[in-house]
Amino acid sequence: MNTGKRSIVGRVGDPLVDRLIASADAVLQSDVDVDPDKVEEDHPGLALVTVTSFGLTGKYAGRRGEEIIHYAMGGPMSASGAPDREPLKMGGDLGQYQCGTIAATAVLASLAAARRNGRGVSVDLSNIDTQIMSIDRRMTYLLYCAYRGENVPRSGGYATSIFPGGCRPTLDGHVQVSTLMNWLPRMVAVMNDPEMTALYDDPAWIMNESLPEAADSRLLSWSLQRHKQQAMEEGQAGNWPVTAVNRPIDLLADPHFEARDFFAEINQTIAGPTLQPGAPIRMTDGWAVNRPAPTIGEHQAELEEAEFPARTIGQRADDELPLQGIRVLDMTVIWAGPYATQILGDLGADIVRVDNPWIFPTATRGIFPRPTKEMIADIGGIGGAYPDADPGERPWNRFGLFNVHARNKRSVTLDLRKERGREAFLRLVDVSDVMIENNSVDLMDRLGIGWDEIHSRNPKLIMIRMPSVGLEGPYRSFLGFGVNFEALCGLGAIRGYRDADLSENEGVFHMDAASGSAGAFAALTALRRRETTGIGELVEVAQCENMLNHIGELLMDAARDGVVHGPLGNRHRVHAPQGCYPCRGDDQWVALSVTSDEEWSALVGLLGSPDWAADSELAHVEGRQARHDEIDEHLATWTSAHTAQQIFDLCQQADVPAAPLLHEQEALAEPHFRERGLFAPNGNSEIGIHDYPTHLWRWSGPDMRFEPLPVLGGDNETIFKELLAMTDDEYDVLVEEGHISLDYLQPDGTPY
Repeated sequence: MNTGKRSIVGRVGDPLVDRLIASADAVLQSDVDVDPDKVEEDHPGLALVTVTSFGLTGKYAGRRGEEIIHYAMGGPMSASGAPDREPLKMGGDLGQYQCGTIAATAVLASLAAARRNGRGVSVDLSNIDTQIMSIDRRMTYLLYCAYRGENVPRSGGYATSIFPGGCRPTLDGHVQVSTLMNWLPRMVAVMNDPEMTALYDDPAWIMNESLPEAADSRLLSWSLQRHKQQAMEEGQAGNWPVTAVNRPIDLLADPHFEARDFFAEINQTIAGPTLQPGAPIRMTDGWAVNRPAPTIGEHQAELEEAEFPARTIGQRADDELPLQGIRVLDMTVIWAGPYATQILGDLGADIVRVDNPWIFPTATRGIFPRPTKEMIADIGGIGGAYPDADPGERPWNRFGLFNVHARNKRSVTLDLRKERGREAFLRLVDVSDVMIENNSVDLMDRLGIGWDEIHSRNPKLIMIRMPSVGLEGPYRSFLGFGVNFEALCGLGAIRGYRDADLSENEGVFHMDAASGSAGAFAALTALRRRETTGIGELVEVAQCENMLNHIGELLMDAARDGVVHGPLGNRHRVHAPQGCYPCRGDDQWVALSVTSDEEWSALVGLLGSPDWAADSELAHVEGRQARHDEIDEHLATWTSAHTAQQIFDLCQQADVPAAPLLHEQEALAEPHFRERGLFAPNGNSEIGIHDYPTHLWRWSGPDMRFEPLPVLGGDNETIFKELLAMTDDEYDVLVEEGHISLDYLQPDGTPY
């Protein structure tokens, strides 16, 4: 994480540090060294981003956090894992990497605001806030609760279904399988199993109560006869989403990442040649590792002698959001792409979302075009997030996974497969600055709106492409959801209970929101460069490569020492003890992480200094790691006699990181979150008004946008007649050809 940086030793008030701050465009800090309340007074024009665990305001401001603490209180940990076991965190330090991406995005947004408005900007970024707004399934689970008035339960790992899938064992590991309605014929064809074929040839298959178990048995038989790479290649050759569950060490020789020349060898000053992840974003001359990670104070003398130019301060202007006047064409699906455009909309961009009314986007607008109330009750979780569990007249406008990132967008409908639809779209290209898409890699070219066509039409437009694994390489056409590609790039293999098989894991969805954040960062970066070059460019955000940077230290361990990383449950590779412990009450838990010997001593004091904890072997982390099971038993006994809030307060007062696990109802009601403005009412006439997660950070910049949610095609007339100045006759032709619709349409032209 520190390649490309220079290092000095000092603090605010030291001459060198003060000179650096005076010339810097932006300052990032993890403590309040530079006063956020006096940015413009003390440092005119500075963009200051302060990153802490709980934020600078709220009743818990200043409290301690760690990865598991952030995920427990802010993320969906309460709904993760088996219902009869302790809740389960994600593997590694994914949440903190995600917070880093958002901090970088906040820096670019603050710099743009400072340039535009001629004054400094202070950002208050809380790691826990970013968990609420952008980690795994949390945002959608919160909206599920707001819509239905109930928490999302822990559903455990693999469960049989009429759509066979999940993490399934192979001869040499596991594969991640996804199957939805439109993929069933592909699954049957790839497997070429007479028994599986017979199950789905039955016209009444969907009513067959024995089908889930029978289909799972056939899928298991198929996977156990293959190595994971073979199963993946066979499945993907038939357009059935099957991906290998790779360990970090497997990725070092993976043919796709080798072909893309992804890994970089850096000659580190002390460690020597080190293989580590390459660029998470590919843009023209836009990413370079030009120096190794520094040693402490390595550049002290160099910078003591250096002259620093004064910070450039823009002309004072009326407060405008950094992307005001920027128009973004949204061609995105499901979660990752729409989340990127949501962030840009929050920052002031005019987002115009384009949907084809003749193609229902499964998983983007719902699992089914028109589910029944009974189907919604059965689906639960992400797929069942409808207000009052009711699909309503137009279910695609009521689906939580779509609505959670739909604010600040305008919606139009066009069938780009038809000439007039494509012509209308290209007129939108003429008046836009950015286009973002995360579809299958060849779709844009097939529709005649690939990079070459777009660039020739509008040379100033920036195109952000967010393929799952890259625009080139052996896996470029692979299909799947985020859970498939998380498995492919190592995340699935490091998450799970230490004593359970990976096949018992449920899917997590870290990749989607993490890729969306990276997409927004990429757009801001390219827009900043366009201010200098005057032309647009193609930017590739390969989602898997972004994810590989989130497990960078594990990949480096594997490359250097051959370490084979597996699930650690809720434990930490270094700190001990760390875990999730039961508390008084129904399904109440607290997360706790001891990061030093001093914190252990403080925790022992809270326990009442029992004899077992006084053992000198436990005074040091090595001893605590060796006896982690024993410590966990004692801690569980202690926490079970208290509420999670009591443990939280006791530990934090003793400077020991801890936090309660918050179910969705608890999170929505949490006073700390309410004080920080993390939730606010939003909606539209078709779904009513509910509480939605708000913005990723608090800042002194202009109020970010929080506009009502659109309905499908609700802005057709405004966009086409007012923005594009179409005549009534031109618009009527679009209507006659079936481009203009408020509904998704069946092949005969009737609404679903």
